[in-house]
Formats: sequence, structure tokens, C-alpha cells
Amino acid sequence: MKKNTKGAIALGAAALLLAGGAGTYAAWSDEASLGGDTVTAGQLKITPTSTGAWTWGDDTTFVPGTDRIVPGDRVKYSAAYRLDVEGKNLVASLTPALGGVSGGLVDYLDVNATTSTPGITLSNITSADNGKTINVTTTITFKADTKDKEGMGESANLAGSTITLEQTAPASNTTP
Repeated sequence: MKKNTKGAIALGAAALLLAGGAGTYAAWSDEASLGGDTVTAGQLKITPTSTGAWTWGDDTTFVPGTDRIVPGDRVKYSAAYRLDVEGKNLVASLTPALGGVSGGLVDYLDVNATTSTPGITLSNITSADNGKTINVTTTITFKADTKDKEGMGESANLAGSTITLEQTAPASNTTP
């Protein structure tokens, strides 16, 4: 073989060796455990602790199937609920809703809630309230500005009404 041929073969073999090793650069690395502990999610739950009671705005007994309301009337449903609020940075609010209520009277009703439980604010429920029982009064008002014959003779099935405990603020330590 000629020197040029031998040199070309050697050069080709060197190129193949270099090309084959181009993607195999090795750098040192190591790893260590993060501790291996268990992380558990908190909870947010509301549970009725008793059957509630219906009253008129003046606290006399209201019977939903029998009594009739007119524009400007208020009826109240009062009940006790247990709060399960677990999570260091959990902030929640408690809100009533007529979303599942049906019937022609629904459009003429407003709803809000209050509590008579000392130290609890419905818009700022935290893990400090975990395990507490809260007394909530949900007030349903037949809008006083209902005019003409709107809503007259209509009804609303309140079976779909709800009270919702919902997280309202992100955890304060979520930003890296």
C-alpha cells in the first residue's frame, strides 16, 4: 500500500473515532435524598350538624309549603355546620347560592348569609376555624322593587339551594 492510502485510512479511522465519541462527553454527577417524607393534602369541608329551621325576617315560624311571600318579604334558614379546614395557608369563604333552585319566582329572589358565631367571618375562614361549628343564617329576600304582576303566583323549589365553602386566596407561599 502506498503511504498516501495508509495515511487516508488512518485519517478516516481517526475521524470515525472522533465522530463516534462526540455525543458521549461525560461530566461528574451525584445525588442525595430529599428526605423521603410523606406530603399530605389538607381538606376543606362543610357538614350540617343539625336540621335547620325556617323563619320570617322577624323570627316567627315560616312554613315554606304553606306561607306565601310578597315583594319585600324576607325568610331565613338557620342551621349549624361543622367546618373542616386543614392547610396552613388555606383561606376560604362561605357563600349561599340559589343556582340549583327552580321555578318562576327564582328571578325575583336575592340571597345572602350571616353568622352569629363569635370570631368567625364568612369571607375569611382559615385553619384556625378547623373543627368549629358555625351557625349560619341564609336570608332569602323577595326583591322589593318587583313591579306590576311579576312573580305573582309563582313558586321556587328551594331544594337546590346550597351553601358553599370555597378556597378564595392562593397559598401565600406559592411563589418560588
